[in-house]
Amino acid sequence: MFNVRRIPGLFYNNRYACVSILIVSATVVYLLLRWGIVCTNLEAWHHVKRACRLYEHGVAIGSFCRPLCSTHDIHSLTCHSFRQGKEAVFSAEWHQTKLVFKTSRNVIQNLHWYDNGVKKYPSEREFRAIIRGIIHAKLNMTLSHENAVRLSRLKPSYEEHDIPKRQQEMDNLWPLVQDNEYLLSALYTDRDVFPQLLGTCGLYFAVEYLEPVQGVSTMLSTSDGQDDWGRRLKLAVMIMELIDELDSSFREPFHLCDIKLNHFGMPKGGTRLKFIDLDTVYPRSVVNKIIKNTDSCSSDEDCDFYDCRARCDMDSRLLMSQHTPSSLAAVLRQCANPESESSKPRGTTPDDIRRRLYNILVEIEQSVNNDFIL
Repeated sequence: MFNVRRIPGLFYNNRYACVSILIVSATVVYLLLRWGIVCTNLEAWHHVKRACRLYEHGVAIGSFCRPLCSTHDIHSLTCHSFRQGKEAVFSAEWHQTKLVFKTSRNVIQNLHWYDNGVKKYPSEREFRAIIRGIIHAKLNMTLSHENAVRLSRLKPSYEEHDIPKRQQEMDNLWPLVQDNEYLLSALYTDRDVFPQLLGTCGLYFAVEYLEPVQGVSTMLSTSDGQDDWGRRLKLAVMIMELIDELDSSFREPFHLCDIKLNHFGMPKGGTRLKFIDLDTVYPRSVVNKIIKNTDSCSSDEDCDFYDCRARCDMDSRLLMSQHTPSSLAAVLRQCANPESESSKPRGTTPDDIRRRLYNILVEIEQSVNNDFIL
């Protein structure tokens, strides 16, 4: 029979091994948390306390500060892992509506400055000009006066006339307008392709919750019945419809540079897919500029910006082409072999192939689902 009283002796005799195991285990846990691979709800509560502390001190403002910190109408916090590019991503519930809160980890220089000890802010015209400059740099887009005014306010339809409150509003807006996800959700509220922006509180902004699409491995582990294939075909058609809208319904095509199936999501009661992770969603000209900034290359992989890719001229060691493959090519690669990094597409999908693939999928999906209904 094992004697419990021997445990301290065993630990002591193997103390170096035990300490090493504890250090390695603690390091692994720390790295998993630091990289966002795993998370705990304590992190979500930590961020809420941080926002509420700033709100109580009059630093943070926004439409969601009061329900988050005072009335506690926003509750049931749940952390999200794999929050690449974000300091925090967590979901919550608000009056039976599910939200996702996000904040960027980017360090932003203050908007205000000091002149002989006096805090100074840009004028309204200067602030709008600064926002226009940010939009042009990030999205290669010339912002209209109406949209510049709308983005320069936390409440688009309300103009704050109290100068100290307006300056506080500018301080709260400043980090938000430099976040790609916030900008796309705020700019394209009339397009049903990105999550809808619902509100803010200081550095944090909330968008609608979208139920992520299941990964291929999960989908293929289900039964191969007719109804299952009907759902998969319907999903394929919906993905192609979203990509087609991003390619053809904007001033220039938007590229999805971080393609994963679970980055596509469906709102509750919705009938159309939206793209969830907007950190690496850019117009084609911006993606080409990012890739073109590659100084030198020794292989095609050196020219990659996530799933947006170009080719390397092996003789000159310089970027040969800035033309990126379409989002459709990246989606097809993910569906065919989501774990593989080989055979990366580096050319666009021809329009005729896109149309033929879409028509074939629609025809098969309608046939399978109609037969299932009958």
